Amino acid sequence: MQKNPHKVVILLTFVLLVGGYAFMAAYYPLAYIWATYEDLIGEWAQTYFFFAATILSVLVALQRSQYRWFFIVLAAACSYVVLEEISWGQRIFDFSTPDFLKSRNLQGEANLHNLLTGPHKTLLKDLISIGVAVGLLGYGFIYPLMRSRGWRLAQWVDKMGAAAPPMVLAPFFVLAAYFELKPFSFNEAEIAELLVATALAMTALHYLFAIKRGLPATASSWGRNDSFVFGRWLIILSTAVVAIAALTTVAFYSAPGNESRINGRIERGIEKFAGRYKRHNRCDIANELYEMLLQKDPQRVYLLRQMATCYKRLEQSAMFDQTIAAAISIDLQIYAEDPWRASVNQSLVRSYRLAGSKEIARRHLEEALTIGITRIEEHPDSAKAAYSFGRTLQLADRREEAFEQFSRAYDIDRTSSKYRKAYFSARAYLERHR
Repeated sequence: MQKNPHKVVILLTFVLLVGGYAFMAAYYPLAYIWATYEDLIGEWAQTYFFFAATILSVLVALQRSQYRWFFIVLAAACSYVVLEEISWGQRIFDFSTPDFLKSRNLQGEANLHNLLTGPHKTLLKDLISIGVAVGLLGYGFIYPLMRSRGWRLAQWVDKMGAAAPPMVLAPFFVLAAYFELKPFSFNEAEIAELLVATALAMTALHYLFAIKRGLPATASSWGRNDSFVFGRWLIILSTAVVAIAALTTVAFYSAPGNESRINGRIERGIEKFAGRYKRHNRCDIANELYEMLLQKDPQRVYLLRQMATCYKRLEQSAMFDQTIAAAISIDLQIYAEDPWRASVNQSLVRSYRLAGSKEIARRHLEEALTIGITRIEEHPDSAKAAYSFGRTLQLADRREEAFEQFSRAYDIDRTSSKYRKAYFSARAYLERHR
């Protein structure tokens, strides 16, 4: 390593990137959300690393080298990824999603990859994730390892012009492959994209530097001076990308109309991550996040109920009793004014079940079922009625019937993200339990 300072730079970049995300996830969840959510610094860093890989690949392709065709393909692939990341300019120019894509895109955006994958778990999405993980392992670890050991197949592939990444970049690809499988359900796929983007940009820069200086691109080590100069190039690349990503985030956040939209996305992210921390038995962090949201909306029964669940797991019985009582009290006030509301009956079912009052919960479930059946009979073409009845059927553990109602709601209104999410989530549940 002393003779190859650029390798130290690469490994230090890997450690800082992965360690930074791990530290934020463990102690600063709000920072982690900013580092993994759309239109914020983490995703802009991905985009700019892919953009850097595009430009650097074009520069390599302009050189006389056996790897020209490979970098032409890589430049095309990375430019496509950049355009997909910004939804072909939708986030910059704020144009509406075409109806064709809006009804078929799982995330309701003007891009193509979410026609197949998106925020909802599907069998196809799992298969694509496995395929991507295998591809990353093959290209980023197995191929350069075989080439470094002189395997004939790898040498032949290299002669055909397939540029292998330097072996020192293997940790980027290996961890990205693991994160593509989403082992923690913690937005780690976004970290995987950043790792891949960084590694591809560094690979392109490696080949450009080697060709320009007349160095062997496949050598395991260079002279100390060349390695030192390349290490500086790597530092400039990484620093520039992070700085531009930070400036873009600030500019994008400050643009008219964007602040409220991004704040809303962050609030939704806080709610999602609170649930994820709860699933990982970090109820202390989960309740901190729920408390943030309750400060803005203290009447949200769902948040109170989630906090009560956390207090129960933490064995803080007094706080549990106080919080669940507050949740029930708010719902009972609404119920007293309008008992013919399916949503309030559904909420009371959940709260009373959590409180251990099963008989009262059963009565409200029966009321919700009666309301749902009546609404469906009165409004057979209403997506809202079908969706609400599906929610009630889920509470009754009638999952097949619930899926039928969510499917009806989605068929009636395919532009609704709420109905789309309910449909794909219910379908995924049934696929897992059949």
